[in-house]
Amino acid sequence: MTNTPPPDETDSGVPEWAKVIPGLDPAVEGVVDRLHLASRYLERLAAECAAPQGLSSADYEILARLYWVGPPHQLTPTQLAAGTLSPATTITSRLERLQKAGLIIRSVSGNDRRSTPAELTAAGQRIFLSVVTEQARREREAISPLGSTELAELEDLLRRLMFVLEQSLGPAPRRARLAEEAAPRRE
Repeated sequence: MTNTPPPDETDSGVPEWAKVIPGLDPAVEGVVDRLHLASRYLERLAAECAAPQGLSSADYEILARLYWVGPPHQLTPTQLAAGTLSPATTITSRLERLQKAGLIIRSVSGNDRRSTPAELTAAGQRIFLSVVTEQARREREAISPLGSTELAELEDLLRRLMFVLEQSLGPAPRRARLAEEAAPRRE
């Protein structure tokens, strides 16, 4: 991207915020605001890719956690809640919806539905791969105007930002790690 972009809402908003918030660093807030906005764009894009398959963003996130955990693509509702950063109370109804659609199966494990694992079916794997492939294509298309050099620079800067944040705030809430940590300990 060789052209300098025009000023955006962040450029006009941050100086206004600085007038009323003592100690606000406009450079930091400009980065934070743009990261939030970029995240929202990407979340919307993911939702748009999932919708044609009849999936909500939350449904898609469950399929993603089940897929990325690897064979046998199985997690308990407690693990899914941790791995999707969702309240446990919402997981059961989502799993029921996905089961009715034939995208997961649930094995009976006593009376406690929180311990009844959900397993991705072959159809669920196909749907997930279809959505994630389209999502990757659209992300590539959306970001491609940056060019390979700028993209590499941005990736490096974001990696450095993640390192700085992890140093000051602790480990990032990685979804796979959270799901693993929620797994019952085997002795």
